[in-house]
Amino acid sequence: MLLNPDLLLAYLAAATLLALSPGPDTMFVLASSASGGPRNGIAATLGIASGSVVHASAAALGISALIAASPVAFEVLRLGGALYLAWIGAQAILRLWRGLSESAGAMTRAQVSTRVSFRRGFVTNVLNPKVAIFYVAFLPQFADVSLGHVATQIFLLGCIHNAIGVVWLTGLAVASGRMTQALARSSRTRAWLDGTAGAVYLILAARMIFLERRAT
Repeated sequence: MLLNPDLLLAYLAAATLLALSPGPDTMFVLASSASGGPRNGIAATLGIASGSVVHASAAALGISALIAASPVAFEVLRLGGALYLAWIGAQAILRLWRGLSESAGAMTRAQVSTRVSFRRGFVTNVLNPKVAIFYVAFLPQFADVSLGHVATQIFLLGCIHNAIGVVWLTGLAVASGRMTQALARSSRTRAWLDGTAGAVYLILAARMIFLERRAT
């Protein structure tokens, strides 16, 4: 048996509550769905999930512990992730500005591909050092040393948390994406949805810069 059943039950309850809590991943998926519909929201979800697998692997191998112990590595990841989010947000705001500067009948909207949405979700998740530190602090509490294979247990626990998050975020992406599709009957409305998504990305970037600093 790889996981302690009693610890696993407690972990499932905690992981589910954490997955359902509003956070950066939720905001990112909502923004992706608003600008590109359900498919883009799902693609962003899968990108985030892939990034979480990287973090689970890093936690199991001890790499995340090194990041947690290194102020320089933490800051590099944090600022890199913030700049990437700011770049995505600026692109969306620029599309809004260009769209509104055109005549209503001639407005066009550049659709973000699902591949781009996947890549954005993956990169922003991997570059978030808070996820790495969270896995280091949270997952080992539910690993049973007496069962051995602690690294494998940590990896599996990370994958379980990831799977719960995928189910929740996918449902959120479908629901919010369909709602925005129903609202976006005109090019002007779609442009404003792009702008709203851009504002969310900029808020996430500012949050990462000003609120997610390393505790000292």
